[in-house]
Amino acid sequence: MGLDDYIKAGKIAGEVRENVRKTDWVGKTVYEICEHVEGEIKKRGAKCAFPVNTSINEVAAHYTAEPNDEMTITEDDLVKIDLGAQIDGYIADTAVTVCYNPEFDTLVQGAESALKNAMSMMKTGIKSSDVGRTIEKNYQRVRINSNCKSKWTFFRTVYNSCRKISSKYLVNWFF
Repeated sequence: MGLDDYIKAGKIAGEVRENVRKTDWVGKTVYEICEHVEGEIKKRGAKCAFPVNTSINEVAAHYTAEPNDEMTITEDDLVKIDLGAQIDGYIADTAVTVCYNPEFDTLVQGAESALKNAMSMMKTGIKSSDVGRTIEKNYQRVRINSNCKSKWTFFRTVYNSCRKISSKYLVNWFF
């Protein structure tokens, strides 16, 4: 039953990610975003694999709102939303970067391109280091071609996050 549960969790996580990508979050609090995304996962018949992370600007990842968190998304923010769905402990983990400031289009497109390239490599036996290398090469191309003129003139991939193991009820266990 595990493979079917992974597939179902993956489909749900992917649907929710696409919903998140299309939603206008400007004016919403980080807490409201987290609640909405968690509700979308549950509405589709899965449980949250971990609290939804909504990280803004220079916070690269893993920011989770407290119930009284009043941090609000503005039209200049770069927002990374990380979500996970699980079916009977089989976890699908995904993320999306959204931004309403065209100044960061190159960065967002780079993230999308890296995700697409990484996903096209997925098969049994693929080494995570090969996937990581592909993502890094993708970002090297983005940096070379970037027209970003803001305080964020340099961006790079997050290192040391490729060597992880996921198993039933376990995600992001580093070794």
